[in-house]
Amino acid sequence: MEQKKSEFLAEIVEQPQALKNLVSFYKGEGRSLLDNWARQIKKSKHVVFSGMGTSEFAPEMILADLAQNGIAAMTIDAGEWLHYPRPLKGLPVLISQSGESVETRKLAERLRTPFVGLVNNASSLIGRKATLTLLMCAGEEAAISTKTYVNTLGVLFLMAKAIRGKKDVDAGLNALMKATKCMGEYDLKKIKEATSVLADAHCIQFVSRGPAMATAKQTALTFMEGTRLSTTALTGGAFRHGPFELAGKGHYVVFVVPCGLTHDMLSAMAVETAGKGSRVVVITDGQMQARANLRVLRVPRLGEGLFPIAAAMTHELLLYETAKQRGIEAGRFRYGTKITTRE
Repeated sequence: MEQKKSEFLAEIVEQPQALKNLVSFYKGEGRSLLDNWARQIKKSKHVVFSGMGTSEFAPEMILADLAQNGIAAMTIDAGEWLHYPRPLKGLPVLISQSGESVETRKLAERLRTPFVGLVNNASSLIGRKATLTLLMCAGEEAAISTKTYVNTLGVLFLMAKAIRGKKDVDAGLNALMKATKCMGEYDLKKIKEATSVLADAHCIQFVSRGPAMATAKQTALTFMEGTRLSTTALTGGAFRHGPFELAGKGHYVVFVVPCGLTHDMLSAMAVETAGKGSRVVVITDGQMQARANLRVLRVPRLGEGLFPIAAAMTHELLLYETAKQRGIEAGRFRYGTKITTRE
């Protein structure tokens, strides 16, 4: 009997085309939406991103970029904001691929101020209630977030560029198109070798800094969903302040190391951790070399700001292969569903 193809694997492969669809949309009819966003945020000067899981983590990619443009930005778990209200200053941006995630949906119904919705489904409740709706253009998705994750990153990247003006949006669209052409440049053989490093783990830590914290947090989340391993996501500084004591036999870490401000610190920490006996995998667009206890997965170099998109297919395939070795079909949910409708 022919084995059913993995929906998760199929959707990983569809990501470059999904991102192309996004670029086409924002080159055309979506351009005015970016202009509208830029006008609103320049007036507000503050933005609060809110969502659950992937939708909460993705804005990490642009927080520093927004700060450089004079925009104070923060992220908050939609469920926490819903049940423990606080006087958050700024324009809310509610993110939900379905537009129907229970906590974010309830938050949209409760808010009495204008908000921006970033959704994949314009006819969803969040899409309808938002004063401005930005579309992911990711198409249908059934398994763990892949296309919606990358396209959320793509829209956020363009939102940051829009604040600077037309030329920067044009440059951003060109950068995303370049990403569609090279994001699939992964080395499956090395990914499988790295999987063997992680195969007998009981818990994995994912460590990064800056914009790539979006990658660390997303990968930690999806590994829990897809491999049923316990994970944590930590900044490099947080890892040094205590968790580094775990280093040694039986300890597993994935370092996410883009070329950028903290590349040297993170790469040195990865080597040091492997030297203590930990099993280490490094995802990087730099020139690190493999060594004892340390495997390196290279991704295309698109700049620190686009690293999360460059690394997406590599960490998703690492998840898929790890789940496979554990006898699990990644993307097949046991208890949850694609759209979370119960708190």
